[in-house]
Amino acid sequence: MTELLIAGGGFAGVWAAMAAAATRQQEGATDLSIRLVSNTDQLSIRPRLYEGATPEMLVPMRPLFDEIGVELTLGKISDISPSTVRLGTSETLHHDRLILATGSQAHLPPIPGAEEFGFVVDTHASTQRLDRHLDTLNVNDTGAGTILIVGASFTGLEVALALRSRFGRAFRVLLIDRNKLPGAGLGDALQAEVQLALQENDIQFKGETSVVSASERHVQLSTGEEIETRTLIFATGFHASPLTKSLPNHCPQDGRVPVDADLRVSSVPTIFAAGDVALAQADADHHTLMSCQHAMPMGLAAGKNAVLDMLGKATSAYSQPFYATCLALGPYGAVFTNGWDREVIKTRVEGAAMKTQINTQWIYPPRPELGRDKIFATIFGELD
Repeated sequence: MTELLIAGGGFAGVWAAMAAAATRQQEGATDLSIRLVSNTDQLSIRPRLYEGATPEMLVPMRPLFDEIGVELTLGKISDISPSTVRLGTSETLHHDRLILATGSQAHLPPIPGAEEFGFVVDTHASTQRLDRHLDTLNVNDTGAGTILIVGASFTGLEVALALRSRFGRAFRVLLIDRNKLPGAGLGDALQAEVQLALQENDIQFKGETSVVSASERHVQLSTGEEIETRTLIFATGFHASPLTKSLPNHCPQDGRVPVDADLRVSSVPTIFAAGDVALAQADADHHTLMSCQHAMPMGLAAGKNAVLDMLGKATSAYSQPFYATCLALGPYGAVFTNGWDREVIKTRVEGAAMKTQINTQWIYPPRPELGRDKIFATIFGELD
């Protein structure tokens, strides 16, 4: 029996497991075992967490895996090698091929008080912690009535404007960023929509500003200003899983590891990588981003290629030339763009309808009650 291990139960890992199982059946590889290792038995629909943490954002993996013949092992991975995965400090799992798909985690700035007093919208648990905190605030208290969000790119913007949808104008929402304008780097057209949404929803923006320290009741800004607040939310980007440090040439900036065209880790023939841990070419001119839009197709490609490689068959190059974004902007609606230059296609109500479709349909895995054949038919359709 040969063993394919998939490390990580996020989008890349789950889609890799489905593709590997479908390819195993297609190739008649009955002596190939597929095991996914995760510290939880639920897939978190992470792109929706800006809405707040709700039960439907956790999808049980075991029923799906039972249907398609994938084993699920629960445990925290502490180390990986070309032939093993170690769980905690004791159990070691051996593999013939490994797909590293352990994702990313919120990156906090190295400032006093950030970890102790800051919140992040990163995992379901960390978002629940923020939700519980918000429910305890007395908005009539000056400090409690102010929410400070650090970072004005996708996550920070979606969180800031979602607060308006959830709580109306009860809170003062202040958004700060090192850049001069909110949504810097998103393209002029999308940036204009962002600024309009912030204005309409009375969200204050301070550019060319950062936090230098935080306490339970105050935040000190780089401008010298002190903000009284009980709620400091960091949306300052993500860093790949620290397990990439076991692999050659990982990027110091964000921790991702470069992969070859078939998503094999460069210079490590037994390990593939997909999702937020991998730096791949989406097309001739662009690298993949830390996004489920790239994680899901990368997972599909890695799952298929790992099985083919184990069977001694030729692998295929991953390619994803299509790129789009859909940015939720609270009561304003949403903005849907097409292409790497982010041409605005839909805004407001039309954009919000697209975002709802993405959030409630496109990024969820197939339901186990569909049965193995229909699940695999869906996966083969996506692989094609």
